[in-house]
This record gives sequence, structure tokens and C-alpha cells, in this order.
Amino acid sequence: MKPLYTTIPVQLCEYVLLKGKVNHFALYLYLKHNSNGYIDFDSSQYKYWAVDLNKSERWVRDAVKWLIKNKWITVNSKRNVLNLISYKKLCRKLRIHTTSGAIYEQEDFSDLRGFLCAVVIIYHLRKKRWMERKGWSVFKMGYAKTNHLLFPKGFHSMPISYIAKCLKISQSTANKFKKTAESLGYIEVKRRVTTLTDNKGNKLSKDLLHIVREANPEFGGRLRVGKKYLKLVESDIIKPEVKLKRKRL
Repeated sequence: MKPLYTTIPVQLCEYVLLKGKVNHFALYLYLKHNSNGYIDFDSSQYKYWAVDLNKSERWVRDAVKWLIKNKWITVNSKRNVLNLISYKKLCRKLRIHTTSGAIYEQEDFSDLRGFLCAVVIIYHLRKKRWMERKGWSVFKMGYAKTNHLLFPKGFHSMPISYIAKCLKISQSTANKFKKTAESLGYIEVKRRVTTLTDNKGNKLSKDLLHIVREANPEFGGRLRVGKKYLKLVESDIIKPEVKLKRKRL
């Protein structure tokens, strides 16, 4: 299979991921990539597609039927060809509005799920940063003023709870998305654990656990006991390794 290069609309990435249709989307991309928008409707080709996608021939057959049924592909009976509809038409059909795209450039589709996970996380991270910058100029003492300037270059705070809220999924699912994207190198993640101190900068002994827990219920399950001192698990910081760009449809 020739190297792949395509700019996928961000909201389409999110739709596919949340609907659990990553493999079907991979087949759609594969067919688009290996055609000029039309491809012969020849079931004898299924076995070759199956090899390229590392799927069974039966799965390919069922997936093609799904794509046709849901009109991601249309059939021209007279010419006996499949028509792969454009991103623009697909987004319109799915009622998706998007202005951003992500470049997917790989040899195959083995890491597509990780790419999609990264894209949706990075997209919402960018929105979060935009809101923080807006807040910085309007509310000088507000949320946007937190410690983002202290992070390593390119890293930004992205709590799991925030990802979950944006995507309307559970925190465990959001964490799986993050780990999948990280494992394939599409995002870099740094964990943060800080040592708690008092107002004078003195480290808090682990013997003060119950006192600190009662005085700071907002810490919840993030409070940890170190060898000598109390620790607090902060939200991870993330560095995007996928660039988003404006995409006109």
C-alpha cells in the first residue's frame, strides 16, 4: 500500500471515535486513498483489502455493507462502481460542522485509533488554552492565571475530568484515550506530583494526613503519603505531537 497522506476534519475524528467506528473509518480512508473517488464494485478484491487492513475477508464484506447502508459509499449500478463520498459530503450528512483538520501521514492504518484519540484531545486542549488566554486578559486574577507558565515548553495542563466533560464520556474512557494516544507517540505526557507545604514553605509531614484531608476536602483521592511528606497528584501536562490546521470544506 502506498504511503497515506490526508487531512481529516477534527469533528469527524471525534464522531468516529465516540461512535466506535474506527475500523469502518479505516476502510473508508483506505478506499479513498486507493482510488480517485470511484472503485470497482468487485468482491474478489475484498481479500486484498483484508490483507492491507489486517482484517478478515468476512469483516471487510460486512464493513462494506455497513458503509453502503449508511451512505458513506454509494453504488453506481450502471457502471458497477463504488463512489466514495467526500469529507465535505460526509460531514454534511452527519451534521458535523468543522473548521479544523489534522494531517494523517502513515504507511498503514495500524495506529489510526491512537491518532484519533490524540486529535480530539489536542483539539479540546487548544480550545481550553484559547479560553484561558481570553480569561487572562479579562480576569487578571482568574483561572487562566494558574501555573501554565511554569510548565516545560510546549506542555499544557489537561485534566482527565476536562477531557471527559468535553467528550461526554466517563473519566476511565478519557484516560484510555489519553494512554492510547501517548503509547503511539501522538502526545507526550508528564505526570505531576507535588509535595505539600504550609504558608511558610515548610513541607507537610505525612503525620498530618488526617488534618490536611479534613481541612482540604477538595483534594479528594489525589492526596498521597510519601516516605516523609504529603504529596498531591496534580493533573497531567500534555505536549501535542499532532498539528491541527484550518480546513475549509
